[in-house]
Amino acid sequence: EINAKSGYWLTMLEQTDFSFYGYTVDPSLEYSLHSGQNLISFPSHGSVGIGDGIPDEVEDQFTGIISEGVAAINNGGTWEGSLTAFESAKGYWVEVQSALSFSFDLTNLSEDATSRLSAAQTPTGYEYKQSTKQAFYFIEDISGINPGDWIIAYNRDVVIGARQWSGEITDVPAMGNDGNDVTSGYIKSGVTPQFKLLQGDKLINLTGDV
Repeated sequence: EINAKSGYWLTMLEQTDFSFYGYTVDPSLEYSLHSGQNLISFPSHGSVGIGDGIPDEVEDQFTGIISEGVAAINNGGTWEGSLTAFESAKGYWVEVQSALSFSFDLTNLSEDATSRLSAAQTPTGYEYKQSTKQAFYFIEDISGINPGDWIIAYNRDVVIGARQWSGEITDVPAMGNDGNDVTSGYIKSGVTPQFKLLQGDKLINLTGDV
């Protein structure tokens, strides 16, 4: 059965649109999290910013949150990364330092379900498939990079992730081989991806500490 408090990965053979049928849940429902990673739902329509949605009294226990191809880390009370809001119809892996219970703070809920940062369209020729195994690399700075440039992640010659540079700490996804045909050739656990900088039509190899 599908539980209102849980998030779910749906692996599809092809792209399609469909709807869920169910019942309205109380958006103030309480989540009980265990130490480490928890896959949870967002129990409301619309969206709310990460910093607003997590109650202040437990926010310091949240170290990171990831969703489909986007992530955020708690950097001393400031959330960094491409994931900026909790949104209806999305699931979230949340990592906490200790077991705790909480309810989302929906005081600043927005009716706009697309209020989170919209990922720019990946440049032609650098597309990749979403995997159920994903990692994120948070990059603080790259010499010579400009806002609007792209960072491309590779496993050998296979593109496994891409993110447009935002001018601040940017998370770059790296998709892993999860056993499905569409992720064949993607990276495996324990292997470090290679990163390249795409400026216009010029692709530059990057070196540094990864």
